[in-house]
Amino acid sequence: MLSYWEKSTLIHHDLIVIGSGIVGLSAALHYQLAHPKKKVAVIERGLFPSGASTKNAGFVCFGSISELAENARTDSQDELLSLVEKRYKGGLELRQLLGDSRINYRPVGGYELDFDGDLHERVEAYNDWLKPLFNEPVFCDARDKIPSFGFSQAKIKGLVKNQFEGSIDTGKMMDAFARKAREAGVQFYTQTEVLHYQEQTHGVEVTVATTDGPLRLFTYQLALCTNAFTKALLPEADLEPGRGLVLITKPLTWAPPQGTFHYHSGYNYFRNAGNRILLGGARHLDLKGETTTKEGINTLLKEQLTEDLKSFIAPSRPLEIDYAWSGIMAFGKEKAPLLLHPSIHVHAAVRLGGMGVALGTGLGKELAQRLGATTS
Repeated sequence: MLSYWEKSTLIHHDLIVIGSGIVGLSAALHYQLAHPKKKVAVIERGLFPSGASTKNAGFVCFGSISELAENARTDSQDELLSLVEKRYKGGLELRQLLGDSRINYRPVGGYELDFDGDLHERVEAYNDWLKPLFNEPVFCDARDKIPSFGFSQAKIKGLVKNQFEGSIDTGKMMDAFARKAREAGVQFYTQTEVLHYQEQTHGVEVTVATTDGPLRLFTYQLALCTNAFTKALLPEADLEPGRGLVLITKPLTWAPPQGTFHYHSGYNYFRNAGNRILLGGARHLDLKGETTTKEGINTLLKEQLTEDLKSFIAPSRPLEIDYAWSGIMAFGKEKAPLLLHPSIHVHAAVRLGGMGVALGTGLGKELAQRLGATTS
């Protein structure tokens, strides 16, 4: 049963954002800052975000040479350059908004492992292509670092560095985002599942599950920021889930390589996390099986990542896997993020394509601006 106070004030909002990941927090924060007198709330079904915002590897990146080459099979050069720009500037926006120290940003560079030994031959062409955006070389030959990183020289024939990539502490980043949103006035409802919503003449009725049964909240505008899970609310959206697996070693007795590393066209990646190695990816080995919104560990992927770790990333080094987890991403026919406006009071910002750290802040800000343009 609701009290008079709850009915008259607490269930009414100007904006409800469903999803407390990077996009949702960015949208809520930017809207609240632009409209400080408005009442904004974020609803999250879990204690922590349910997608990949707190489960990613903490890369601030925009694509290795092989990954960009694969993207170029379906996108024009202009489309791809625009996407690289969004990814790069999105990472800058994240850092400027929260501050490098608060998210533990480290400009360690990004390295792509080359198993054939000819990747460095493509550096000049890609630097020329990216020059209009960066005005200086992005990639350089880094084969000389292979021995110092401790990689297997029998398997790793080349190494290319991207000087504009870095790493963050994902947990600190999400904590800083939530703190900043709360300080601005955003309210949070976690462990609160949205059952459905229904648009009305002057807003949207949002029904959520509570321990006392379903509860109806009311909002003038509704923002869906649930990435792959948005398909349940907007079946027509061009969204396909993609589960990502991540492993982490137990603390090492030796110093792991410092940097962010990619291989197999960006599908695989690893980095140091303190004195551990964090390794993830391999989704391409079972794309059908990983097209799911269910968390879980794919044994095939886990075994291959473990083998990679022991065979060429840290050969002959003592190490042991500590634990693993998965995060749910969203992909589509196109690589660019998706902004939708399915009805007069409902908006959505989804489909980060595995680049949530780079794209999420900018996409959330763009959504907030669209919401602000329709605010009564």
